[in-house]
Amino acid sequence: MSTNPRFDVAWKSWLDDNIRRGCTHQSLIDAMIAAAFPPNTARLILARHLTGDASDPDDEASPDYVYGKPMLPPGRVLNAGDRESPKLFSCEQPVVALVADVLTHDECDRLIEIGRARVQRSSVVDPDSGNEITIQERKSEGAFVNASTDLLVDTIDRRLAELFRHPVENGEDLHILRYDIGGEYRPHYDYFPEEQAGSRHHMQRGGQRIATVILYLNEVQRGGDTTFPEIGLAIHPRRGCALYFEYVNELGQSDPKTLHAGTPVEEGEKWIATKWIRRGRFRAQE
Repeated sequence: MSTNPRFDVAWKSWLDDNIRRGCTHQSLIDAMIAAAFPPNTARLILARHLTGDASDPDDEASPDYVYGKPMLPPGRVLNAGDRESPKLFSCEQPVVALVADVLTHDECDRLIEIGRARVQRSSVVDPDSGNEITIQERKSEGAFVNASTDLLVDTIDRRLAELFRHPVENGEDLHILRYDIGGEYRPHYDYFPEEQAGSRHHMQRGGQRIATVILYLNEVQRGGDTTFPEIGLAIHPRRGCALYFEYVNELGQSDPKTLHAGTPVEEGEKWIATKWIRRGRFRAQE
């Protein structure tokens, strides 16, 4: 009967040597899997090794999230080919950035026009069934749109892929959202909890969500901030700007610091467009 290999001193030395050589986390995981370590065990071993956690690998308690090289491009200005978009601020743990001049005012107005004709009560993923349901914690109206809806959506999809360096086919359809007075989205995560049966249904196409881009389409008169309660951060909606944050690393861990919320709109209305980015291809390449 075959048994799983034991993570011993030799394996620890092998990890140290290859980390010093600059091997990627994924290549180390792949090598351990090839040596008959179960995939989840390989990820757990590497995560604990990187954080100095000497716990027994058979103990499945989750180690601390490991911050590796971010997917977000470095530098103060991001280039999308047709424009340069400066970072207004960025944060490393968690990886968060607010980027200006991603959309023109005319593009914002057009997306609002597209959304106003299509939005319906927003839903969330049921943790057990994977079906779409409405909940009290999310008070908004939304509509998914793509290139077949309007050519502007295709332009924006490709611009975001250039700015944030992800394959365009890994992005979900753009989700336009409207929040009226009192509209909010209470603290939540964008990634799918893998222990929930409903998540597995949604991860069959494209795998896990790994990053989010929120496009602000209007200035909110009062309220409607995007907040990250774990780090005490609040972003006030600014027309044409994009808020980017990522939350899944090469080890498959999910970053708990990316808990976020949309605070209640107190005056006027709030319009945003959200792009969720998957680990793999979500749709056929265009």
